Amino acid sequence: MVVGASASGTQIAEELHRSGRPVTLSLGEHVRVPRVYRGRDIKWWMDACGVLDEFYTEVDDINRVRNVPSLQLAGSDDRRTVDLNSLTDIGVKLVGRLAGMADGKAQFSGSLPNLCALADLKMNRLLDRIDEWVAEHMGAGEIDPPHRFDTTRVEASPPLSMDLTNGEIKTIIWATGFRPDHSWIDVPAFDRKGRLKHDGGVVESPGMYLMGIPFLRRRKSSLIDGAGDDARDLSAHLAAHLDGRVLVPSACYAEQTAGGAT
Repeated sequence: MVVGASASGTQIAEELHRSGRPVTLSLGEHVRVPRVYRGRDIKWWMDACGVLDEFYTEVDDINRVRNVPSLQLAGSDDRRTVDLNSLTDIGVKLVGRLAGMADGKAQFSGSLPNLCALADLKMNRLLDRIDEWVAEHMGAGEIDPPHRFDTTRVEASPPLSMDLTNGEIKTIIWATGFRPDHSWIDVPAFDRKGRLKHDGGVVESPGMYLMGIPFLRRRKSSLIDGAGDDARDLSAHLAAHLDGRVLVPSACYAEQTAGGAT
């Protein structure tokens, strides 16, 4: 059983099943996207139409967005899409989010159909945005025509429990992500959940900054491509701090481009 169905979980489930092992995939909230859309990589589209450059002050609930799972996206030589439908096609069994263990049985949430429908909805919203950008910026015949993907296929009533004592499941692989360990930082800048309090990477401890977390300042903040833009913004704030000036964290970019930092 593989627990977690973002990039790592789906790839591990596929590889294990193709090696001859029956696999059950336990999943909760996930972000479905195709590897390729209209002939180009989905990340190319997200960059071109501005999705990756969305700023942290432009979203309604930044804390919610920072906790959204990573894209359900795999890389391969043939650029095929690895999603829940491709997994069920080869025989992977889907169950809901692992909610607990009791008396040797795994207990699963019953929300699997709803979560899959929500992931499909969000994917189609992204594809709609791409199509709108294409209509405005690319001429006819420059790109493949738009299309939509099959909805995620799930059982009408997925199992809510599984016996782990009968020998059918011998290994559980956790692909549930990770959390940072800030125990080595001795500053009064943490909230009650142990998270660093910051505004776009400007920590609530003068002169301290944060980099690399999801949607720190932009949707691409946790990607290599996003680190440079965030670093330039925060360098502007750092320069202002060292000069004794006060700079609003969300205005760092304007300061940097105006020559306030080098």
